[in-house]
Amino acid sequence: MLDFLPFGRKKQTPADPLSNLKGATVWMQELPMGNTFAAHEKVVQALHEFNEKSELPSLERLQVLMHIDDGAQELQHSLVQQYLLNPRMSRQMESRLWNVIFAFNWQMARAYHIFIMAYVGDPNNSGIRREIPLITARAIRHFAMQAKWRYFRYEAIGAKLWKHVHNLYRLAEYEEFDRKSLLLYPQCQHNTTCAEEYLQLLSLDVLNTNSLFPKQIEMVDLWLDSWAATLKLERTYDPERHVFCVNLGEDKGPKRARRPVADGMLRCWGSNELITRVSQVREALQSGETPAKLGLSEDCRLPTCLEFIDRITQQWSPSGEGRARRKQARVSKVKLIDVIKDYLEICVMVKQDNEALSPKHQEDEQKAVISYEEMLDVRLYGFVTQRTQDKLEQAGRQANGSAQPVRAEAHHERWLMENESSTGFGATVDAVENDWIRLGKLVGLRPERSQNWVIGVVRRLASLETGQRNVGIEVLSSKPVTVTLKATKPRHSGYTIDGVDAVDVVLPVSALYLAANDEDKSGVSLILDSVEYAAGRRFELSARSRSYSIVLGRVIEKGDDWLRASFEVLKKN
Repeated sequence: MLDFLPFGRKKQTPADPLSNLKGATVWMQELPMGNTFAAHEKVVQALHEFNEKSELPSLERLQVLMHIDDGAQELQHSLVQQYLLNPRMSRQMESRLWNVIFAFNWQMARAYHIFIMAYVGDPNNSGIRREIPLITARAIRHFAMQAKWRYFRYEAIGAKLWKHVHNLYRLAEYEEFDRKSLLLYPQCQHNTTCAEEYLQLLSLDVLNTNSLFPKQIEMVDLWLDSWAATLKLERTYDPERHVFCVNLGEDKGPKRARRPVADGMLRCWGSNELITRVSQVREALQSGETPAKLGLSEDCRLPTCLEFIDRITQQWSPSGEGRARRKQARVSKVKLIDVIKDYLEICVMVKQDNEALSPKHQEDEQKAVISYEEMLDVRLYGFVTQRTQDKLEQAGRQANGSAQPVRAEAHHERWLMENESSTGFGATVDAVENDWIRLGKLVGLRPERSQNWVIGVVRRLASLETGQRNVGIEVLSSKPVTVTLKATKPRHSGYTIDGVDAVDVVLPVSALYLAANDEDKSGVSLILDSVEYAAGRRFELSARSRSYSIVLGRVIEKGDDWLRASFEVLKKN
């Protein structure tokens, strides 16, 4: 009679939404799609709970898992694009995105692996036999995604991952479905096979030289979706055709075939057909075909994309000629090295090194700077600030010989260099304390017992299990020169205050002049802030009491917030 009252009754536990396909469908529809990250976190948490249950693998549970996998692909794609399009995001945001994307692939691979192992244990009585080829291919894909995301952080691929992937491919061979055509996901545009998924991972690992940006790795992975079909794994090594080998019985990745020992677990493949396919794509690009029509995505932008295609071709080529190697042999040499990471501070330190002005010219330059700052104060504030007056007074004392110019000190870090060559340095640093280090980062370097700063770029990164990173730095110039650039044609905004255009004041900017380099044949060039560059833009370049009118040329290379460009001198002023 009192059943309608809550007293004395236990609260009903809601049914598991992933207990059946219908419940999973409703649950997926109720995810907060307006918040991609939150929705993806819920999916990862649900997969974790799904994997922790002790229920026996059944066809119904497998259907639930595959439905979640299908529905989460769009979420996964959105987060991946967010990660790749924001290379300068904060370390905290990068970590959150990386971890949730990696966790999804890890949980999916784990879940599929549970079902596959249950099938292997009792194949005759398994209710999921028909789905084994598809879920094996998907499992290989999710393991490959884990490997790729480790490449993004320049981490080594663990032995367990290689072992799992090798065993999955061995199963596909044993069951003779390794070359069975499959549509991996409903939204896929073309079919694949277990062998192609496996070879895609192996081919991407061949390119893992710790010198590619995440966006470049992602781009090649997309290309391999179709290019992997040109590759074929074979059991018997043929020195005339095979370029790479992998041993299914080891916990290691592929390597170049150099007289491998005969082994029943050895699988080898050649790259001639792949190179032919890549060459055809390159020729089509040069003939005017758009990257989109060739399936190369919008990130393939000419002419940089052509150079990148040449680079990966060298890594895959049978001869290996021109592939990524150190330009010069490095020798072990332990010594301290000072490192500057801020671009403007690099310019200041280099200027101090190469400044060789006469006292009179130094005085004129100081007066010019003060005069310019006074003008800027008046335009901005209507009066000369106390800070500017103090600088004027200090400049006067220096001109009269009553004070010596104060030499600026760099806010530098100190690393322990482990090796060096004629073109660079190598060091091992703490990953947490030096989390600012990125591939392509411009740095100033001053080795122990050296008085001058040199300019370098981070070319290689490798994360170690000890929480440290191996850093390889190429020296661009051992004798850089700081120059001042002033645009000759200011941009007018049309918005004025007291008759002064908001952008009519042309502010000078600092840049670094690099002399011609015999190594890259690039000729003279400038390193400047990326926002200052525009092809054909004209500047007045000032350095060492000389002035030139110049025009910027092509971009030689880009970094995170800097670029290196060629230039042409129009006249000497």
